[in-house]
Amino acid sequence: MPALLQSPLMDGDETVRAHAALPVVCRRATQALTIYVHIPFCIQKCGYCDFNAYLYRHDAAQAYLTALRREIMHTASERPWTGYRVSSVYFGGGTPSTLAAVDLTGLLSLIRGSFPVQADAEITLEADPGTIGLVGLEALRAGGFNRISIGVQAFDNGLLHQLDRLHSAADARRVLVWARRAGFMDLNLDLMFGLPGQSLPAWDRSLHEAIAFAPTHVSVYGLTVEERTPFYRRQQLGQLVLPDEEAQVAMFEHADQLLTAAGYLHYEISNYALPGWRSRHNLHYWQHGEYLGFGAGAHAYVQGYRRENERLPGRYVRAIAAGGSAASVSEFIDRARRIHEGLMVGLRLREGIDLEAFARAYGVHLATTYAEPLAELITSGHVRCLDGHLCLTDRGRLVIDAVLALLVAADVPTPP
Repeated sequence: MPALLQSPLMDGDETVRAHAALPVVCRRATQALTIYVHIPFCIQKCGYCDFNAYLYRHDAAQAYLTALRREIMHTASERPWTGYRVSSVYFGGGTPSTLAAVDLTGLLSLIRGSFPVQADAEITLEADPGTIGLVGLEALRAGGFNRISIGVQAFDNGLLHQLDRLHSAADARRVLVWARRAGFMDLNLDLMFGLPGQSLPAWDRSLHEAIAFAPTHVSVYGLTVEERTPFYRRQQLGQLVLPDEEAQVAMFEHADQLLTAAGYLHYEISNYALPGWRSRHNLHYWQHGEYLGFGAGAHAYVQGYRRENERLPGRYVRAIAAGGSAASVSEFIDRARRIHEGLMVGLRLREGIDLEAFARAYGVHLATTYAEPLAELITSGHVRCLDGHLCLTDRGRLVIDAVLALLVAADVPTPP
C-alpha cells in the first residue's frame, strides 16, 4: 500500500561534503517558502521505521541543538530572505517531543527572528504520546506552536506492542485530551493499518475512537515494510505475517468511508481534513513549492536547486562546527526531473493536476506529451481527465507507485 511521499534521505559520504551557497536570482516579492526542522531522536526506534532516527542521548541532543542553532543563523546570513514569506514551520523526526519544550520553543523563536515567518504561519510539532505531558504541551502552545501531530497509530495495546511502540492506548487518549486543554485547535492524529495481527473490526474500532476525539486532520498510512528495518528481517524469516492485500484494500476503503461520512475531506492519498484544516506545510510540498531544511538529513529546495544535509547526526554536528553548514553541493533540478516530480506530487492530491496551470508552470502539455501512457492508464481505469484536471481514480490511488512509474518512464521533449 502506498505510504506518504517523503523527501529522499540519502546516506552520508565518508567525508564531510563541502558547502555551496544557493544561487541568488530575482524573485517575486511574495514567494512562498516553508521550513522543516529535523529532530532525529527517539526513546525507542520502532521495528518498521526507516526514517533518519536514532536513540536519544542527552549529550548528543545538546550538541545537536547547538548545531541546529548555528545552522539556522548561518543560513539566514547566506543571503537576504526578504523576498520570501514563510507560511509554515514543521518540526519532524524522529520524535521532536523527546526534547524539552523550552529547547523547541527556543529554536522556533530563533527561526522567527531569522526569517520572514508570517504572523499566522502554521507551526507544527510531531509528538509521541509517551514523551509529553500537559505542562509541556502548554509550554509549546505558549511558545508559538499552533498545530500538533500525535503519532497514535492504534488505540489497541496489542497492536502497539507489535509495532514496538512504548506508549499505550491510554497514553494516547490522555495526550489528545491534554492537547485540546493546552489550546491546540489544529490537531492531527496518525493511524496505521495493515499491521501484524490487525483485523478489520480492530481497525474499525481505532477509526471510530479517532473520530470521537474530533481532530481537525487525520493521516492514515498503510504499513510498508522497508529494507534495512527489523520488520524486513523478520518478514524474510517468516516471523512477520501481515494482512493480505485484499484485507489491506478493505481497510483503506473502510477508512475512506468512515472519515468521509464524518465530514473529513480526502484531499491527498493518505490525508483527511475537516474543511479549512488541510496541512499547509504538506500542501506546499505537494504543490512543488520551495523550502528550507535544518538538521541531519534535511533537504532544501530553492530557485531550482536542491541540497541535502549530512545524514548522520554526529557528522552533521562536526560539519556545522567546522563551517556552519553540513550541506552537499547544490544540485540543479533539470526540466525533465522537475516535470516528473511535478507529476509525482500533483497526482497525490485528490483534485489532481490542473492541466493548464501545469503547462504554465512546467512548459509542457501533459495531454500531448504523455498521450500514450495516459491513454493506457485511462483505459485501465487508473486515471481520468475531468474538468481540466488529471487525477487518480480510487483504483489508481491503491497502486500510485505503479501509475507514476509508467508516467515518468516517458521521455520529456526538449523545448525548441
